[in-house]
Amino acid sequence: MVFLCVDIGGTNTLLGIGNGDFQVIEKYGTEKFLKDVDGKVDEALKDTDYSREQLEKVAVAAAGPIDREEKTFRPPNFSRSGLEKVDLGEAFRDFGKITILNDGTAAVLGEYHYGDHDAENLVYVTISSGIGAGVILEGRVIEAWNGNFGEVGHMKINEEGPECGCGGTAHWEAYSSGENLPEMAEELFSAEYDDALEIFKSYKSYDSTAEKVISKMHEANAIGVTNIANVFNPEKIVFGGAVPLNHTEMILEPLKKEVKEESVNSPPQIELCDLGEKSVIQGLRAVCNGKFKPSQL
Repeated sequence: MVFLCVDIGGTNTLLGIGNGDFQVIEKYGTEKFLKDVDGKVDEALKDTDYSREQLEKVAVAAAGPIDREEKTFRPPNFSRSGLEKVDLGEAFRDFGKITILNDGTAAVLGEYHYGDHDAENLVYVTISSGIGAGVILEGRVIEAWNGNFGEVGHMKINEEGPECGCGGTAHWEAYSSGENLPEMAEELFSAEYDDALEIFKSYKSYDSTAEKVISKMHEANAIGVTNIANVFNPEKIVFGGAVPLNHTEMILEPLKKEVKEESVNSPPQIELCDLGEKSVIQGLRAVCNGKFKPSQL
C-alpha cells in the first residue's frame, strides 16, 4: 500500500512517499508547494519506484485550524498572509483517499510510535512560525472537535501585550514564535531586527536589548509550558520546531527550572524531540500504517 504524507508547515513543507516506511522525503517552501502541489508530488515520485496510480492513501498535517468535512485549513498567521483558506481535498484529489490532521497531533503520534520515549502521557510542543501542541494521555491521542486540539499558542499570557498573527493580543505565540519575535521586540522594546535569528545572534553577543527580548520570551514560555504541565500532568514534554531545534539550550534549560518550580504535580521531563523536523511526517506515516485512526472520520 503506497502512501503520500505531507507536512505543511508555516515556512516549509515535507513530502514523503513510501510503503510501510518512507522511500523518499523531500522539503519545499510552503508557499511554492501550495502553488504547485501536482508538480511537487510528481517531482518527488521520480525518486521512488512508484507512480501516481499506485498511491492509495494521502495523510496531510496542517499548521492551522482544519475543517475535515470541507477538507480545508487556514494557514498560520492568515490575517497577514492574505491566504485565508486552502482546499486540501482539491489539491490532493488525484492522489488517493485523504486524511487530515492537526500538525501537533501528527507530531506527538510520530514521537510516540517512532521516537525513543517510554511514556504513555506525552506532550509535544512545537515552537516555529507558530506554537502548537499534541497530547497523548494514557496512550490515547486527544484530538477534540474536528481535530483542532492543541492551539496552545493562542492562550493569553498577559492582559495586554503584542499582537498575534491571528489578530489577538498577548498570546503566547505573540511573544515566542519565530514569526512574531521581531514584532514583539519592536512593539515592546522599540528594537528593529530582521528576523528571530538576528535576535538570537545579538543575544549571544551580549546585546542588552536582545537580552530583554529573550527574557520576555522565556517568561512567556515558562507560563505556557507550566500551564500545559498543570492541565495535562504529562510524564514528558518534548519540543520540536525550528526555535528549540536550533537554540536548544537557550530554550529548554530555562524551562526546566521554571516548570519544576511552578508545577503543582510532579514536574514532567523536558526534552528535545527525538525525530527532529520529521516528527510530524512520521506521525502521518503512523496513520497510513494503521497505528491510529483520526476521530470523526
